[in-house]
Amino acid sequence: KSYRLSDLVKAAGGVTAIAYTKGARLNRIMTEDEKLQRESSLRAAQIQLYEEALQSEKTYDMEQADTLLQMKMDLGNTYPVAVNLDKALAEPGGADDIVLREGDQLVIPQFSNTVKVSGEVSYPISMNYKEGKSLSYYIKRAGGYGNRAKKNGVYAIYMNGSVEKLG
Repeated sequence: KSYRLSDLVKAAGGVTAIAYTKGARLNRIMTEDEKLQRESSLRAAQIQLYEEALQSEKTYDMEQADTLLQMKMDLGNTYPVAVNLDKALAEPGGADDIVLREGDQLVIPQFSNTVKVSGEVSYPISMNYKEGKSLSYYIKRAGGYGNRAKKNGVYAIYMNGSVEKLG
């Protein structure tokens, strides 16, 4: 028999009042095929960097690049799976009620009303979330964009692990 998210929550006796179901995510253990795919993808990106470095006039530290590649490969054997737990619980057996694999771990955080601004900003910071405030509101409170910021490459990572490109 295969088990789903709703089965897991039911077996645990439901969710508590402090559980923030919109922030729920699964931590999933990689299969051997997934590990090989990740390694292959990272190596292909590394080869592309080497080729671009050889064709350009920029100096390129191959040893540092190899160290970074190794660090990326050592990120662990799990990855987050974004889930919609509310929909999974509302429609057991439906499309959002993900079939679990052995070793899956469901994480349901407590609500946090903070926003973390990081990356190429002047002062990475966490601050209170204010409903209706725009992206620029949070960027300004982090000191504005840094010199190397890609302003068209801003994205949000939500508590459940999903990612959205912001404009």
